[in-house]
Amino acid sequence: MLLGMKSIKLLATVTVLSLLAGCATTFRPWLLSDVHEGMDKVQVVQLLGTPDSTETKNGAEYLHYSFREDLTLPFSNPGGIEFSAEREIMREDMERRFKDYRYVVILVDGKVVNYKEELPDPSQE
Repeated sequence: MLLGMKSIKLLATVTVLSLLAGCATTFRPWLLSDVHEGMDKVQVVQLLGTPDSTETKNGAEYLHYSFREDLTLPFSNPGGIEFSAEREIMREDMERRFKDYRYVVILVDGKVVNYKEELPDPSQE
């Protein structure tokens, strides 16, 4: 029994540390309000994490970030729905309802000049 408790504590510790490590690199859009004009790229990356992509055009550097609302389905069986095609259809429907958010931080001469949410191009929807 003692060995079992030690294993559970170890597993719990590893799980918590893994979650904390994951949080350190996950983009959190609410931190954008801490970005301000004049910050350099290193400061932005320390705050927001590594961008999904970068591009340079017209003398500016664009750091692109994205965020998708998280979908966590319950492990229980709500309403007695079988774990089958019906449940898969429900999951796919729920996923479609979640929105992807895209943001860009714009740097000129290595310093932030602006950041904004990138709105989807209606012609590509």
